Amino acid sequence: MLRGLEGSAELTPTRGQLYGPEDGVEIDGRDFVARSQESFDGRGDPHQFRIMISPEDGAELARVNGDGTPNLKDTTRALMAQMEEDLGTRLDWVAVDHFDTAHPHTHIIARGVTHDGKGLNIAGEYISRGIRGRLEEELTRELGWKSELAIQQEMKREVGAMRVTTADRHIANGIDKLNNTIDLRAGSAASTFPANSSMNRHILIGRVKHLEKMGLAQSEYDGLWRIEKDAFKTLGQIEQREQLTKDIHGAMERANIRRPIRLNNGRTDYDGKLTNKRVIGRVIAKSLGRDEGMDADAKGGGKVRFIIDGTDGYVSTVETGMDTRAGEAAKVGSIIEVSPPNLRTVDRNIQAIATGKDYHGKPHNGLVGTYAIATSGPEDWTDGSGSRGAAHMRAHRLRLATLVKAGVVRVASKDKDGDPSEWRVPENFEEKAIALDMKQGRASGVKLLSVQDLEAQLTSPGATWLDRSQVSWGRGGMKDVSSTMSAFAKELDTAFKQRRTWLVKRGYAELRQDAHKTSIIYKRGYLKALETEGFTAATEKLEKMTGKAHIAAQSGRLIEGTVAQKFELTQGPHAIIETQRAFYLVPWESHHAQKWGKRIKGRVLGGGGIDWDAGRTRGIGR
Repeated sequence: MLRGLEGSAELTPTRGQLYGPEDGVEIDGRDFVARSQESFDGRGDPHQFRIMISPEDGAELARVNGDGTPNLKDTTRALMAQMEEDLGTRLDWVAVDHFDTAHPHTHIIARGVTHDGKGLNIAGEYISRGIRGRLEEELTRELGWKSELAIQQEMKREVGAMRVTTADRHIANGIDKLNNTIDLRAGSAASTFPANSSMNRHILIGRVKHLEKMGLAQSEYDGLWRIEKDAFKTLGQIEQREQLTKDIHGAMERANIRRPIRLNNGRTDYDGKLTNKRVIGRVIAKSLGRDEGMDADAKGGGKVRFIIDGTDGYVSTVETGMDTRAGEAAKVGSIIEVSPPNLRTVDRNIQAIATGKDYHGKPHNGLVGTYAIATSGPEDWTDGSGSRGAAHMRAHRLRLATLVKAGVVRVASKDKDGDPSEWRVPENFEEKAIALDMKQGRASGVKLLSVQDLEAQLTSPGATWLDRSQVSWGRGGMKDVSSTMSAFAKELDTAFKQRRTWLVKRGYAELRQDAHKTSIIYKRGYLKALETEGFTAATEKLEKMTGKAHIAAQSGRLIEGTVAQKFELTQGPHAIIETQRAFYLVPWESHHAQKWGKRIKGRVLGGGGIDWDAGRTRGIGR
């Protein structure tokens, strides 16, 4: 098996030893990360390629050579050398072998850069099929063709395996599709076992009997079994649960904690139904999701899985899209919130229009038109440029186009230019929109609260999540995250108290004592003051790093430069817009990702925000 992923990523801690193309050369993961981040004049690699190779003969390949090195390294190096020949460039890559599962496997990360510093793009066909073919060729060279005896011995060992095996695939191919039975009687005219099969019939019988013990098959009579409809899906789930349990225990061991675990996804109960429970958790492990990014319908190349220590007292897992805010920026130690999936803001507005009434008081009856969208925005659009209205319309058009393509909504009418002007929204829109988001790896309900861990937040100069949540935590407004004070909730409680003490020392709050109790009073505008302090500290740091001067984005100023980098502040992500001798630090918008490495122009608005559409022609339907 081989799985691959293209997308922005970072190296995560692992217990394995990193290695690269050259034997005997020690690899420092920090150097690899530095090269990835400093390329393209500090903008970083445009993307990376993640590959996991998990050959069926991983255990055989993992046997050590005479010098004690695992053979998986030789296989990986040979595969990457062949890829370099196919792609016509040297590759900058690192890999790590994992032997802590039943199937030894290798994770490879290759930078999306050619040997001469240009961006590297690899065709999807080569990623999905070409690399697999090269790996199969290499394994055949190393292991040779298996003898029939070796194959049969391997099958015997798989009879009692708690996973999908080669024997299961033969059973699946031999099932009568009409009644879901398999006939393994010797010489039976109705036998579904092919006479020329390479599989020993007695091995299949042994495997079906094992499935029967697990409740996944029923004996109709001697030699004939009825296989449960989802038998092999269940086997796959059992294997996933066993592997997930190992991953969770490994993460807890590295975090030096002991907690009960939940194998659900953090948003559902044991029956798979959505819960109204809200959990705040500390990320103790981050990895690729189950599909390893190979879902063709996924946006941005796949999913990220978090293992979190939650305020509900459990360690559990949750997945979200790699290109979501949490999937992209959260790391080990970060604080995230997990809640039931819900409609994104633009979808809520679409639903409100569809179920609402027009200005005459007539029901829209599921129709959403451009005029209704244009007049559904905030009433305080006073920037005068029309940029906020244009952005509002553009966001809705883009989302509706995605929903139409997915079959969630349909175009009801078009204008004279052939562009959609009305859309028909179904009654079960909310259910379908959430399902689409989850399928595409944009699972709602996973929110990044703080990139910083608790320790870093205690003395951070900026406005941290602890600061923003001080009042609600003190009043018990966040206690709905847990019915009892769990171990992590107690850590949060301690962190809030320590940060409160820091705020008092810095003059952002003061303690008042009366006859009955001691209370804390926060200074008016303390969060804004903290944001300013954190922003100033960040610009000073960047000035030292870049050797360029920071220019404040004052009202009315025209900002023009190159989108050079995404920079995390405690109050959220910011974009560095660089000129030849200076830079601007402005709040990050999705627009910046589309203009990465390109020149951009915008004007700072008097009421806050930046008009990045300055100079463009606008209309109510555009």
